[in-house]
Amino acid sequence: MRQKLALLCDFDGTIAKGDVGFRIYTHFGDERWEEINKRWRRGEISSKECLIGEYSFIDASEEEVRKFVSEMEIDTGFIDLLEACRKNDIPIAIVSDGFDFYIKALLEKYGISDVDIYCNNLVFNGRKVQLSFPYYDQGCGKCGNCKVLHVINLKNEGRTVIYIGDGLSDKFASRFADVIFAKDELMEYLESNGIEFNKFSCLDDVHKWLNSVLIGNVELSTTNKDNKTLKDCPKIEEKETIKKLKMKKIKKDMGDGRYIVYYEWSDED
Repeated sequence: MRQKLALLCDFDGTIAKGDVGFRIYTHFGDERWEEINKRWRRGEISSKECLIGEYSFIDASEEEVRKFVSEMEIDTGFIDLLEACRKNDIPIAIVSDGFDFYIKALLEKYGISDVDIYCNNLVFNGRKVQLSFPYYDQGCGKCGNCKVLHVINLKNEGRTVIYIGDGLSDKFASRFADVIFAKDELMEYLESNGIEFNKFSCLDDVHKWLNSVLIGNVELSTTNKDNKTLKDCPKIEEKETIKKLKMKKIKKDMGDGRYIVYYEWSDED
């Protein structure tokens, strides 16, 4: 009896050619995002707090950002992979710690509108954005979108989950998946932790592999044999409680009778 398969695919750097979210907040924001990002990489704040901080500096209209996103591209191998999954009744979904606004905007450029997307939410309020994180509370507090949750939900349906990703936001979910396709930072993380994975450079590689599995030319060997649950996801210890970022009003004297008022993220009460 053939195994029931399911595919979960990261967006930024995996489906999209490059990190769309990163390009948005660096293009329409300023260099203050860098310190916030460093704190996330050091494990001092969650990706939710990191994203709130990075996107707080954006000064752009919805139309400006949409036009900016429309100039980007996806790995067109995703279109073939999507079609192969549909023809073979294999659930496929996008899982991202990015935002629905730009994911949908870029997919629409390629006529893709009927794929499940599990991600964070972004809406514009004038030239600023408002963010929400519908899957955050269901996880351990490290990620804005708990990708592990989506892997576990499919495994609970008795499916063999194939996970495709490229970045550090994929590291927890990949460890819960049955088959892993990785590149870039995710590949480095898995290699350093001795976790078996399949290397890929583009989604055509995954598409060809899937076709070979479906026609029986390649045996499906799973990476993770254990039936892990959300309880197995690394939790944030109380001693490592994340400090909440707060906006602090700064008034800078320019020395010529003028003052500049701006806001920065701070740990100070």
